[in-house]
Amino acid sequence: MKLSIITINLNDKEGLRKTIESVSAQTFTDYEFIIIDGKSTDGSVELIEQHLERISYWVSEKDSGIYNAMNKGIRQAKGEYLYFLNSGDALYEKTTLENIFAGDPHEPFICGNFYMEQKGKLTPDTSYQGRDWRLSLYDLFAGFLCHQAFFIHCSNFEKYGLYSEELKVISDWKLFYQGIAIDQLPVHYVDTFISIYNMEGFSTQIGGEIIYKEKLQVCRELLSEQLTQKLIRLYYLDQNGFVTDIMKSKKWIYNSFRAFCKIGRILSFVKE
Repeated sequence: MKLSIITINLNDKEGLRKTIESVSAQTFTDYEFIIIDGKSTDGSVELIEQHLERISYWVSEKDSGIYNAMNKGIRQAKGEYLYFLNSGDALYEKTTLENIFAGDPHEPFICGNFYMEQKGKLTPDTSYQGRDWRLSLYDLFAGFLCHQAFFIHCSNFEKYGLYSEELKVISDWKLFYQGIAIDQLPVHYVDTFISIYNMEGFSTQIGGEIIYKEKLQVCRELLSEQLTQKLIRLYYLDQNGFVTDIMKSKKWIYNSFRAFCKIGRILSFVKE
């Protein structure tokens, strides 16, 4: 089997309906469809039962969080690739999977384009086109990859393990960081739109402070403290780069700053 599609859901019946319909409409058929429901009470279970002929495996039971639910799906998956399409997200068109697997790829990661959906408005993102993944050690530290735009080879979970359930929001980012940024595994890009990503989900609502804190936690686990500090410094400079841009755009500010630094070096030398 080429693909396992894993959908997690909790009390989002209409979002789940949208997801099921987009999967069921695919012209590509070499996949299994796994739904992990967190014991919903809004009619989601009844909806699942209405589409059993389209679903390979499902369960509705309490879980301890998003990544616990995803791990349940991973344990059931039999496909060469795993794809996470959360409730409320949708595959872009009926030929999406056919386009992705047309060349029978086997790379560790496959990615493409996606749409971000917020309040009914769709915004396209083609940022993975032509991306130099060799820069990912910093680029991924400073940003994210859209889970719904990536197909993950099952060997990654054999190598790195299941998603960490201790992390609240960046366990998927951690796997990408291990595979793409640190180990520099190949990423195969397909120039097609894969999904419509619902921006109103949990991961897009949680605050940036906890995201940054968890990223530092992961970096200190996987990298040396020296390299982690370098990433922190680069991130700080990147976030405050407008100061440098202003200085460079105004010659008198730039020259004054250079003079200030030169005086500082002279005074430091005199004190010694």
